[in-house]
Amino acid sequence: MTELADRLPPRLGAIVKAMVAIKLNISAAATLVLPATFLLVVIFRYILHSDLFAYEEWLLPVSFWLYFLASGVGSYEDSQIRADILESFFKSPRAIWWRKVILYSVECSISLVMVYWGYLMIENDVLSYPFWQKTIAMKIPFFVPHLGIFVGLVFMAFYGLLHLYVLLRFGPKVIEEDLLAKARDMEAV
Repeated sequence: MTELADRLPPRLGAIVKAMVAIKLNISAAATLVLPATFLLVVIFRYILHSDLFAYEEWLLPVSFWLYFLASGVGSYEDSQIRADILESFFKSPRAIWWRKVILYSVECSISLVMVYWGYLMIENDVLSYPFWQKTIAMKIPFFVPHLGIFVGLVFMAFYGLLHLYVLLRFGPKVIEEDLLAKARDMEAV
């Protein structure tokens, strides 16, 4: 299947590919940090009979950034989990295209509302400086995980809008190309 960035204007496509690569690298690093931390917790607790100081406090921002950056990548790849029973009822490329246009229109509307709420959350954090809410032990401002939420929501809305743009620009031809590519992939297996 053709990647979303390949259907965009060349400069925008290159920027989008670079952004996705950066998010994937950050997500890969964060994915390694989580189990490594829990391994250290086990070593400290059961071998060294000590405690790893406030590990849950610095894992919180890492987890939020990981989750929301990966959600952005899922939006880019259109690989989010959906409970979409209607998908199996549409067979013609035109009907599939209409369903996707409606789906992305609703998704983008919801995403933009979520981005606005995320903005309000960040604005509230910034305006409360220097009296930010902070974690108890390490004094990490809640702004750090909140920023991860906001950035992830922005990427989800951005990629949803790009999908909608591609659908509207190329019409049902996009679906036909995807169906042909999927059929070729199935034959290769």
